[in-house]
Amino acid sequence: MNSVVQPILHSRLRRGLGIMTGGALLLLVAGPLRAQVAGTLDPGFGTGGQLMIDFDDSTDIANAVALQGDGKLVVAGLSYINNDYSQEDFAISRLLPDGTLDETFGSGGKVKVDFPTLAAVASSVVVQPDGKILVAGGAFPQFTFLGDAKLARFNPDGTLDASFGVGGIVTSIFPGQGSFADALALQPDGKIVIAGTDFINFSSEISSNTDFALARFDADGTPDLDFGIGGKVTTDFNGGNDDVYALLIQPDGKLVAVGDAVTGAFYDFAAARYLPDGTLDGSFGVGGRVRTDFNAGSMDQARSAVLQPDGKIVAAGFTTPVGGFVQPFALVRWTAGGVLDASFSGDGKQTVDFGSFLQTAYALLLQPDGKIIPVGFADTESTDSDFLLARLDTSGTLDPSFGIGGKVRTSFGDLNGGAKGALLQPDGRVVAVGFQATFSHTWAEFAVSRYLGDPSAWADKGGALAGALGPPLLFGTGELGAGDAGSVVLTDAAPLASAALFVATSSVPVPFKGGILQASPFLGPFFAGTDAPGGIALPFTMPAGIPGGTEIWLQWAITDAGAVHGTALSNAILGVTP
Repeated sequence: MNSVVQPILHSRLRRGLGIMTGGALLLLVAGPLRAQVAGTLDPGFGTGGQLMIDFDDSTDIANAVALQGDGKLVVAGLSYINNDYSQEDFAISRLLPDGTLDETFGSGGKVKVDFPTLAAVASSVVVQPDGKILVAGGAFPQFTFLGDAKLARFNPDGTLDASFGVGGIVTSIFPGQGSFADALALQPDGKIVIAGTDFINFSSEISSNTDFALARFDADGTPDLDFGIGGKVTTDFNGGNDDVYALLIQPDGKLVAVGDAVTGAFYDFAAARYLPDGTLDGSFGVGGRVRTDFNAGSMDQARSAVLQPDGKIVAAGFTTPVGGFVQPFALVRWTAGGVLDASFSGDGKQTVDFGSFLQTAYALLLQPDGKIIPVGFADTESTDSDFLLARLDTSGTLDPSFGIGGKVRTSFGDLNGGAKGALLQPDGRVVAVGFQATFSHTWAEFAVSRYLGDPSAWADKGGALAGALGPPLLFGTGELGAGDAGSVVLTDAAPLASAALFVATSSVPVPFKGGILQASPFLGPFFAGTDAPGGIALPFTMPAGIPGGTEIWLQWAITDAGAVHGTALSNAILGVTP
């Protein structure tokens, strides 16, 4: 929300809710949320918060997960049989919100895509607003560096979308020996961007050379000729190996690619920022590039990243100290200009150690309150190779209200497993996906776990009216007792749109703009505007003196040209004071 509208809305809400509760004020003020217990497995998902998926008595590894607007989960990775990875296929599964396989997707909730004579790995997945599913990765003859980046699009039922590329698949060929896409993003205008590695001259020697690689496509899969050269961009840092593992889209249309770059014989965290046309953004770092070393001679690689609303960039991966045997999670935060942010752990860098070897944060999540959740595993191929999650506050300090001392370790069994992808649901729950080895003929299976977020006194009462991007989602966090802090957050609405918040102390539903307004009879409405991603966040603090059992109904109406009568409605939420 812009800085002018927010204080006005807060003032009006304070007055309105003061009347509503007999004079006690519900204070809507910016500030950190009070710590709440979170990170325990969600008993309403799978079996005790965990589940595993086998495709065909095969080795199955999940690399990424995406959330549909209806709460279903799309999990993407790879599958191969007889322990022969040269026959890898794209593997996609869709789950209902409770973790049950969605029988309306593919065959029994599962889809495999074969690339004849090639091995194929799906690395990333995105769900379009129309429900179609984008999956990126690569297909190659025995070695990844000899293959090409691939992008596939599926219809909501799991069939390949014939209107996209060739039979639903786009192949992106870069100048080098081969390429692979490790990251995927969807722009607000419907254009699709993949990012990864262009293997210029790859080898196991120090002379090996790879570059950042990005390609952008129009909505139908044709190269976007307004981006780089022929729809492609490559970036070299210093003549060595440079790889992209994460891709961010800023509200201003700039693209941020995050990964690693070699200095001498050692890798550093690396990032590059591009203008919308694919040229490097000279206002970021040095000539559009940034590199961060944790310690001289250490091995540092970023595998994931998030963009904060203030433009700061957080990246996570691992660092291997010189002479060290423990490889902890490693995180950095850069300012919008590409400088290390000293307000994060004092020097812009932080590590999280779970006490195992070879720990890597493969995914990174950002909560609405600014807390950061790195997710990964320890690749020890032993019993301590588990799902690992941590939560840090905005200063980079472990959050003791999450798990045990800010950390969570989840085992699926005695053999090795690990998390390679994750997402944050709008209700604050965390979903992590990866793999778990088994003692049986199924070798390894997709492994999925879901964790509870911070407790909330708010209940979803439904009633959303979809706009161009689907149904806007409203949710609340925190408790409603005296002194409790929380927030109400709107997401998935039209960007930069006018919005009205309806507040009521009871619900007598009435027709409204083709939908049903549940927050009625209402106070207000109170007007605001969505930000560039299509959201509004209102932190609050509960005062003393509000009678127990007081109902608070909230529902947003948002201007949206794609909605019935030009107005979309969020779901209504209900909070009841204790």
